[in-house]
Amino acid sequence: MLDFPVIGERELALSLDPEFVNRTIKNSEITELLKDQLGERTDKAKIAKSIEEFFIFASDFMRFKAAKVYPKHFSASFSDNHFIMERTTPSYRFVVDNSVSNQKFYERVVFKIFVKDLSNDPILTLFLVPKECDM
Repeated sequence: MLDFPVIGERELALSLDPEFVNRTIKNSEITELLKDQLGERTDKAKIAKSIEEFFIFASDFMRFKAAKVYPKHFSASFSDNHFIMERTTPSYRFVVDNSVSNQKFYERVVFKIFVKDLSNDPILTLFLVPKECDM
């Protein structure tokens, strides 16, 4: 499980099994809180769906990171201590930038969600500094 703060003091435990995340994320407290943050936007349903898909992507990435095996449905590259992994679907694009500094135990992961046809800017950027990962 991966725990990280989301929306203030809230924490989310994210399974490393993307199929489990797919079954449980839709009506979870975190997606409801994120939907509330969207207010009355006309594109709220599309953005909410992309957020649900994002958590599945994040779970898949963390599973890859733990197993050190490249998933076939992601494109990946590595340069300048940055591991970039991306998944593109017909409606969404998810990008993760995993960088390791010169400090022994510090790494930073930046997740970005892009909804196609809405903007070239990410609708959500999540900065994550993992401190622990239980398998």
